[in-house]
Amino acid sequence: MVRVKLLSLFPVFAFVFVAALGVCSAAAVFAQGHPCVEGFWTTSDGSLSSGRISEAWCGDPQQPGVPGNMLNAMSWDGAVLGAQWRVWGMAIDGSGAVETGRSIDATGFGWIDYVTNYEGGELWLAGGHTWSDGTDLTGLVTLCSVGARVTYFNFAPVAVASNISLMGHFDQCGGCTIEIVANSMRVWATGSSDPMPADFPTFLCGSGGELHDSCCLTAQISCVVGADEAAWGAIKSLYR
Repeated sequence: MVRVKLLSLFPVFAFVFVAALGVCSAAAVFAQGHPCVEGFWTTSDGSLSSGRISEAWCGDPQQPGVPGNMLNAMSWDGAVLGAQWRVWGMAIDGSGAVETGRSIDATGFGWIDYVTNYEGGELWLAGGHTWSDGTDLTGLVTLCSVGARVTYFNFAPVAVASNISLMGHFDQCGGCTIEIVANSMRVWATGSSDPMPADFPTFLCGSGGELHDSCCLTAQISCVVGADEAAWGAIKSLYR
C-alpha cells in the first residue's frame, strides 16, 4: 500500500533562489570531478515528470502493508514510462504498516491512517537533464517512508491517498544526496473488478499488488563542499 511526511512546498521566491543556486553551482560541481548538479526540480513548473508506482504483494498474506512488499516507481510523461527517473526495490520493513489513527462511524464510513517504512532500494536519473552533465546518475535509497490514509465506505476500503518521503545518495558523486517528496493515489489493486491498466511499472515479486499514480513531486540535490573548497573559502574571507 503506497502511503507520509508531506513536506510543504517552498514559496515561489525560495524556489527561484534554490534553482538559481543549482545553476550557479554547476561549474563548481563539475570542477570537483563529479557530474551531479545541485538544484531543485518540481512537477509544478514542468522540470520534473510525474510518476507511476506499483507495490507488489510479496509477503504473507498477499495484501497491502505486509513486510516484504516491494515498490517500483518510474517517471511518466503521459507517453513514456521511466524515461526520466526510476526508484525501485524498496521493501516494507519488519514492522509492516503501522496504524497511527482512525475514525470510522457505525455505518462503516471513515478512515484509517498508516505509516510504513521501507528498506533498501536503488535509484536512477537520466543523464540528459539539468541535474547532470550528461552522465546517468545511479545510487542507493537511504530512507523511504510512506504515510497513507485509507478511506472506508460500508467498512470496505475504497480509496488510498499517500504522502511519500525518500532520500538517497549517488554512486558517481561523493557527498551528494537527493531528497524527494511526492503524493500518490491508488488507482487499481488485485481483486478489482476493473481490468489492470497498462503502462505501469511491473510487480517486482509475487503475482499481484497495487498501482498508484504519483503527482506533485519535488526533488532537491545537495552536495557537501569538499575540504579544499571550504579551506579556500575561509582564506578568501580573511581579505574581504
